[in-house]
Amino acid sequence: MKIANGILFSLILALGLAVGLCAPASAQTDSQKKRRPAKQAKPAPKPRKVWTDDEIGSLRSPADIYVDAKYGQADGTAATKQPVSAKPAPHVASPALSNPKTVGDADKMIAWEKRDVDAQTEYVERVKTQIEEAPQEDKERLKKVLQERIQILADTRSEMDTLVAQKRELQKKTAANSGSAAAQPSSQ
Repeated sequence: MKIANGILFSLILALGLAVGLCAPASAQTDSQKKRRPAKQAKPAPKPRKVWTDDEIGSLRSPADIYVDAKYGQADGTAATKQPVSAKPAPHVASPALSNPKTVGDADKMIAWEKRDVDAQTEYVERVKTQIEEAPQEDKERLKKVLQERIQILADTRSEMDTLVAQKRELQKKTAANSGSAAAQPSSQ
């Protein structure tokens, strides 16, 4: 009888434990069901923006447009609007980056172009070294890169020469203005 009482007691304890564990779980799901609204309205999806070529152009900065125009000639992308039968135009140096207003501005621009020329010259030398050390299948690609960079370097040197000429003109104007101002007596 003691064994039967022990088994009966264990069975009652197990049932009580099972009921005790199930009750909170069902209570949680009931309370969660009560908190949930009957039907939630989903917000309408935002209309997707479709970008056109005109709108994408507005995202580009003037500097991006200038660089594309300047260097696009080297890789052939800038001349896409020319008819196919037209002869390619001879390469003409692009205009100077900007027209300096004073001699000091011209000096700053010339210094900038000089640093640019130095950096590009260094890059050209590095590409020449790479061509010498490159496997045969990479040499053609590197030669094209070298030709493009040499052209860019020539354009930059041309811009620097243009800036030097503009600086000389500014110096002449400044000297002429100061000379004419000194020649005129001040009336009092």
